[in-house]
Amino acid sequence: MMASAIDRRTFLTHSAATVGGIALMSTAVDAMTSAVADAAVGVNLGKPRLGGSLRVGLISDVPNYHIFNGAQGKMDSSGFCLANALYDALFVSAADGKTWLPMLALSATPSNAYKTWTVVLRRGVTFSNGDPFNADTVVANFAAAAADPTVGLAVRPIIAAVTKVSEYVVKFQLVISYSTFPYGALCEDQTAYMAHPSSFSPSFTGNPIGTGPFAVKSWQINYESNFVRNKHYWRKDADHRQLPYLDNLTFRTIPDDATRNLALQAGQVDMILTQDGASVANLATMKGITYRTDVHDPTNPDSNCIIVNTTGTMNQYFAWAGEFATAGVPGALGYIEKGQAVPKAVQFADFEGTLGAVDPTTLSWNTKLKPVLSDVSIRQACAMAINRETYHRVVTGGVQPVSDGIYKPSSPYYRSPRYPSYNPAKAKSLVDAYKKANNVSTVGFVMDIVSGNASDQKAYAFLAQQLQAVGITVTPRPSTQSTLIQNVILGQFDCSFWIQFGAVDPAENYVWFVSQPATTSPARGGLGLNALPSGTFIAGAVNFSHLGDPVVEGAMLNALASPANSTQLRALWATVNSQFAKDIPYLFLTFVVTGWAARTNVQNWAYATAGDGRTRCLNPDLGSARWDQIWVKS
Repeated sequence: MMASAIDRRTFLTHSAATVGGIALMSTAVDAMTSAVADAAVGVNLGKPRLGGSLRVGLISDVPNYHIFNGAQGKMDSSGFCLANALYDALFVSAADGKTWLPMLALSATPSNAYKTWTVVLRRGVTFSNGDPFNADTVVANFAAAAADPTVGLAVRPIIAAVTKVSEYVVKFQLVISYSTFPYGALCEDQTAYMAHPSSFSPSFTGNPIGTGPFAVKSWQINYESNFVRNKHYWRKDADHRQLPYLDNLTFRTIPDDATRNLALQAGQVDMILTQDGASVANLATMKGITYRTDVHDPTNPDSNCIIVNTTGTMNQYFAWAGEFATAGVPGALGYIEKGQAVPKAVQFADFEGTLGAVDPTTLSWNTKLKPVLSDVSIRQACAMAINRETYHRVVTGGVQPVSDGIYKPSSPYYRSPRYPSYNPAKAKSLVDAYKKANNVSTVGFVMDIVSGNASDQKAYAFLAQQLQAVGITVTPRPSTQSTLIQNVILGQFDCSFWIQFGAVDPAENYVWFVSQPATTSPARGGLGLNALPSGTFIAGAVNFSHLGDPVVEGAMLNALASPANSTQLRALWATVNSQFAKDIPYLFLTFVVTGWAARTNVQNWAYATAGDGRTRCLNPDLGSARWDQIWVKS
């Protein structure tokens, strides 16, 4: 299982990886489930030993540690682990996942319509270099996030402005009403981490500076980073002991899952993170360790799926903004910004000029090809052709639970979405009907996978066989993971292996599903393409499936404006999931299982608290862990 991700936190950001898995022994899975049921694993409330060192094996490293911060960085699960050492968030999630707790911020008070949030900050906090944390810090962090070429795409649809009210009070003006906003941007997101503003300079080449429990000592990208206790750290535990307990913290990058497990077993590291099915199951066979998974945590895990280009176009929002001008697709936005009417030819170029598909011969985007997956009946046929129960057993070895949407069945947002069940006969009839209606003899498309990855190849072979059985021919397009992600971002793909949508609060996924009415003026929240058919919706910049569905859009906006934890809010987010079962922007397969393991001398690794040092918060959290209250036996 590849472990980098581009979910709510990883395009920025925790939360896309590529789908896959490795066959496992069912006995190991049974042992894993039994261990998970013990809520005390990794928690020790005895008197801690102060000092000592901890070595942690992570899956990946950051691309550039000089700009590793919430406003500019690209954080996968491993990146969030690193961030938790260097930075504090404004808020943290409660252990039950139902609310947010104070950290660098003390309170967040909304207006009646949830469009303005006033946040009061904690006094007396300093960065690891001794400089003060205050309202100017928060304003600078969100200004940098909005200006970032990728992070900004996920921030600007939500936050209109961040202003200083006083030295320790800031005001967030939102684009939309958002009743759980502190979760979405100030807590469960990388933008919640506050970095020293000096790191936002384009010429900055120093170490990252935060208010967190540790500070950088040295960093060798893709090998090892070393951190030391932050002497200026502001937090103490419930017994008034200074945090962190540890003196030193070392992260080692070990990309290979089996090698990472072996490093833990051999004592080369003290803790590891794993999101690979075989590695998770293997933990049950290892002696001298304790481990847990997130199966029973109060979060909706990442969905292991195939993301589908539902429009058969390049990214239409990018086209509207003029990003493809050099490719002969003029943008409408330039005219709008000048107060000029957008020529109809430009509007249709944005809407139709990006239409195409990946050529199965050249494996390049070809605007002369007719897309197949833009037809919902073919997407439905694909969903019916894939036996997810067999995928669960054969490809993931029974570790990853079967998925029918973005919520696990125990989630308060779940109700059966009626995702298409396995029905190869019905799938074949839909394919045959498509052939007849379009006067074609074959139906096929290209599927993007990561090159050289055995898990992806195993998963692809299974899926290709299932689709071939109903008359659909699939061609693989292997590439590096960075190329795969870039193709999806630009929209130059048919479908792709993908992992995304893990969240405590489903509103965190709003930016990944948002669309806008194309025929409405920009002043009223549209794109100003009035020459197009009325009612046309175009996906936002980071809605990579390109699904523009007013039902999804309306349900999300109404959910965001509903009171937190209300019955209405839960029902509306369930509607989003049900609409995905009709539109099929994602071919759902399984849920990702994340495992944490530590040698038995490591104590309290699954325990952490909010700013008061007393109230328990969510930890680990979707692959990330906190380090300030871990201690090691001598």
